[in-house]
Amino acid sequence: MNSQTSIQQLMNYDVNDTPNQIEVRTDTLEPIQATANKFTFRLDQAGYLDLNSMLVFKHEAATSNNQRVNPWNGALGGIKRAILQVGDHILNDVQDVYKYATMSRINVPPTQRNQFFGHYLGLQWHSKVQNTGTFQQGGADIEGTTYTTQDLGTIGTLLVDPIKSGLKKGAATDGTGVAINSYGIGTNVDNNPQYGITLGMLFPALKGQKIPLFLFDKQRILLKVEFNPVAEYVCDIADNNYNSAGTTGQLAPQTALGLNNVRLIVDYVIMGGEVQNEVMAQTQKQGGYRLEFYDVVNVIKGIDAGSFGTRRDIEHRIGQNGREVHNIFMWKQFVNDTDFENNFAGGLSNTNIGAKCLLRGQHCIGVENEEYNCEVNGREEFTDFKFNPVSQYNELKVALGRPIYVDKPMYCNDENTAASLLSMVNNGMSGVMKPLAVGLRSGEPTLVGGGRMIGNYPIVWKYRYTPQRINDKRAGNGFQSNTGFNVNYFIEVSRIANIRNTPKGMSVIVSY
Repeated sequence: MNSQTSIQQLMNYDVNDTPNQIEVRTDTLEPIQATANKFTFRLDQAGYLDLNSMLVFKHEAATSNNQRVNPWNGALGGIKRAILQVGDHILNDVQDVYKYATMSRINVPPTQRNQFFGHYLGLQWHSKVQNTGTFQQGGADIEGTTYTTQDLGTIGTLLVDPIKSGLKKGAATDGTGVAINSYGIGTNVDNNPQYGITLGMLFPALKGQKIPLFLFDKQRILLKVEFNPVAEYVCDIADNNYNSAGTTGQLAPQTALGLNNVRLIVDYVIMGGEVQNEVMAQTQKQGGYRLEFYDVVNVIKGIDAGSFGTRRDIEHRIGQNGREVHNIFMWKQFVNDTDFENNFAGGLSNTNIGAKCLLRGQHCIGVENEEYNCEVNGREEFTDFKFNPVSQYNELKVALGRPIYVDKPMYCNDENTAASLLSMVNNGMSGVMKPLAVGLRSGEPTLVGGGRMIGNYPIVWKYRYTPQRINDKRAGNGFQSNTGFNVNYFIEVSRIANIRNTPKGMSVIVSY
């Protein structure tokens, strides 16, 4: 009988003409609560939330036309925290989300980053090779454009292109020639650029899937966004001195800009009734509907100041007991602006803080002499500490699932690279994007079951480095690294939401 049924099915040539009823409904939402830098939106319980839904906003300058978002990650640097909440349960609460999203979401080849993300985020970060003359003397490239910077590089040195990039940094000593090339912010908000950040960049729960909002029929679905102070991601060319006389270089005052027209453009994907009814039926079964998604835990630590030339061993316990961990990323920043000092252009009293001028707070500092290991479930992941920057790059590639698309000196700023003048620290490119990482995926192509379960032993990140003076072994072309760091550990973990249909409505239980 079964074989006859199978044969009949094989010989059934009837065409199913039932239309695939998929509708995309787009709504523009105003915030239900708003302060100077915090905005709350409420979503409808309709269809699926699509990752291409977009947060849009503008800036408005108070008195000048001297600002633009930084050219590295643009307006994305403005998002400090993003929360996706269903009822009393939080699906995602990512703090310092701009750091994680810069590393994982807009990490694409430079052409795509500048052309695609540049359109939405306002970023424009181009590099070029100096091909004639020296920076101090000036020189013409093949297009005939003259460069008159004072970064003291040489032929073959990589630099941030001051003509194609969104911002021309100007001279190292006093900022002469500084200019905004694109996306300038003026006092007329109607003429200012509008930025768009997709929710897929901000919420790991949307990675590779859509969230069924229609299941939360009696739950409030809230999306909350908190912005950084503008000084963290906006450049101001009115401050030309670049740390001369104690200033901090292109520092946008806290009151220089205001947020305007902050809205949420939401795409609700409405599936056919048959599809949604099938999902609803699962909520009535034992165990309910199981929604698996990523979450990112941000553990904040610190490294205090050290002594020049003295090797330091740091251990950070970052917990995660009882959770399934996929990847761990270490992100370091100097504690304050003055720690960006270098004296290649002629002394600490007259210094160009190149990285701060161009990137503001959107950087991840790499130390020239550093190594790391990670203890997971009581054993170290690597036989020896990872000390070679290329090995560290390979581990980051494994954790990200793709290379990190940056110019070599942005990641590999070891002593040899610095001394070779492949790039100049004055120019703002050297050692400004070097996350360290450990990949803990099991190899299974699943979310739950694809990571490493952490038992009773907390994860311990082991880090070693040697603080260096500016001139140590690098011909003066490096950061002074004895001042300590602020450290973020971004930990990708699995999370599960069980949704059950009860007489009182849908019940949601979120767990790791």
